[in-house]
Amino acid sequence: MITISKLAPNVHQIKVTGKLKSEDMPPVIELAGTIDKESDKASLVFNIENVHDFEWSAVGEELKHLPLMLRVLTKLDRIAVIADQAWMRTGARIESALLPGVTYEVFSRDKAEHARAWAKGEIDRPHADAVRLIDVGDSSIVAFELDGRIDEDNAATMIKDARLALEKTGARRMMARIKNWHGFDPSLLASGKIAKAKMDFIKLLDRYAIVGGPGWMRPLAETISPAVDIDIKGFDLDEESEALEWLKR
Repeated sequence: MITISKLAPNVHQIKVTGKLKSEDMPPVIELAGTIDKESDKASLVFNIENVHDFEWSAVGEELKHLPLMLRVLTKLDRIAVIADQAWMRTGARIESALLPGVTYEVFSRDKAEHARAWAKGEIDRPHADAVRLIDVGDSSIVAFELDGRIDEDNAATMIKDARLALEKTGARRMMARIKNWHGFDPSLLASGKIAKAKMDFIKLLDRYAIVGGPGWMRPLAETISPAVDIDIKGFDLDEESEALEWLKR
């Protein structure tokens, strides 16, 4: 089912739930026609919740209006996709690579209000709040929380803030609490500046605890531990107290 609502002038939300059927498509086609006639660019929020199936006839209905849909792509400014299913967020990111000229970002359900604010232009950085320093009650440990997707700006900010905290306190131990991991922007892989900052930052540590995160992350970190000359250990998200005790030894 599709429900369309207006969030602001030239900003619409398209909510998709359950099974997508061909009879759901006319309002979408109508909205596309409206956007096509407007002189100003529009932004869209796709709120995708518990989608479990679709009819191929729904795709066919969209293909009938392909020229219109292609024109509309040139009239879009920002697209925010809110999805509660990881595979849906991954698919949306792949699609975003096929839409040059459109600023396209993907958000988890807990970031829905942030996504809408970004689509409406109320905030400029879609993932500015993904990383933040946290207080774990011990000045000998610098800790941060990751909740969302990392972009180049917040990676640089996190490294800068954490480095300042280490230098201020004289701490040599750090904890990363990974509440939600939604990947990182590909630009980080090509950023020599970020890579150098990370290597310089690592030299300030002698022990590092990773709490939470995807299953592959912690074993990988522990494997590279000898190469970077840091004692790295992974813990489940509910083992934060054990991680802090390990850091204090």
